[in-house]
Amino acid sequence: MGADSSANVSRMDRVGWHPRVIAVWVSLVAALVGDGAAQARVDLPRATTLVRPPAPYAVPAGSLRVSTSDQLAQALAHSRRTNIVLAAGVYDHRTPFYVRNGERLYAAGLGKVVLRAGIVLGGNSGRAFPLIRGLHFDVRDAGRTLLGDVVHVWGSARNARVLDTTIAGHGRIDSGIVVREPEGFVAKRIVVRGFRSYGVLVDPNRPGYRGRRPYRLEDVAVSGVFRPSPGSSNGTAEACFWLGSRGTVSRASARRCGLAGVWTGSANTGSLLEDVEIDAAPVGIYLEHFTRGATFQRLRVGPNVSRGVNAEWADPVWGGRPASVGNVFRDSSFTTSLVGVYLDAGTTRTSVIDSRFVGQSWAGIGSFLGVGNHFEGNDFHGLLPGAVPISLGHL
Repeated sequence: MGADSSANVSRMDRVGWHPRVIAVWVSLVAALVGDGAAQARVDLPRATTLVRPPAPYAVPAGSLRVSTSDQLAQALAHSRRTNIVLAAGVYDHRTPFYVRNGERLYAAGLGKVVLRAGIVLGGNSGRAFPLIRGLHFDVRDAGRTLLGDVVHVWGSARNARVLDTTIAGHGRIDSGIVVREPEGFVAKRIVVRGFRSYGVLVDPNRPGYRGRRPYRLEDVAVSGVFRPSPGSSNGTAEACFWLGSRGTVSRASARRCGLAGVWTGSANTGSLLEDVEIDAAPVGIYLEHFTRGATFQRLRVGPNVSRGVNAEWADPVWGGRPASVGNVFRDSSFTTSLVGVYLDAGTTRTSVIDSRFVGQSWAGIGSFLGVGNHFEGNDFHGLLPGAVPISLGHL
């Protein structure tokens, strides 16, 4: 099918994620993120994304070695860049550990170093290229973090790297990894679980931000991101991935997310997300203002998802500008209960190509008052009775 046409459909009040619809989402979220007994499941074969787990590595020769929390804090107080190896054991601290001068921290052995406090990479001044590798964060006290973030990257910490690391928040801490300085940021082979607001957030929180070196996330698994009352963030949090600038995500999984598996917006232009698996979330991917020129490919969304993709409407609050412009979804599988891809009013030049839709009760694709959207080569044979391949109606 070619570009869609506008339809004379009477418009409902535009509510987005406002309180009038939150009650509906709360009930849905509770079913999706709660215990297995509450979850509605679709028994269909599904592939599993091959997200590689944290892997062993060699520590640099001649590194400074520490074995206590005090020794680590003292080593980080030095003004020169240093390779620091943490001996096996538990490290606790009443405040987070601060890496201001580009230090590189390694666990002596993968998973053998447990930190009960968070870590901050960067400062108002300092050196770039900090690194942490092989650590296991197990944090239950938000007072031992910066702003409720177990790993916080900001300021001088350009080109920061987080590798082969596990981060657990036990549902008590806001966020696993928060990156406010995304320039050259890299995370590989990461496991994040049990947070209230965000699993991995990469968002400079600066409108119009354009970095020279986009961030890169590879082999990142996030699970269990929701509030004690799931959905109570009113659409402002509870996302396993929150991506607000240009970058690449390869081989990732998101499960049991209170709002969405992946949220995109802010300054997210020209990103690539590929080989991403999402399950147990109200929305698989939520496109907010502004997501432009991004490619989403080889996604596997569902079966415990209602809307596979939801593109926000052209809200007057944003000057009537659409959230999704020039984005492409291709070679993906949507096994979702209500709709596979829903493009709300004003969505512009957004394409869905060569994708498969199974189990939807309303439509495979919804395109309400779209502008030049394009759908081609999609397979709708798995829709439920009464559902239509493409709807121009409002959901």
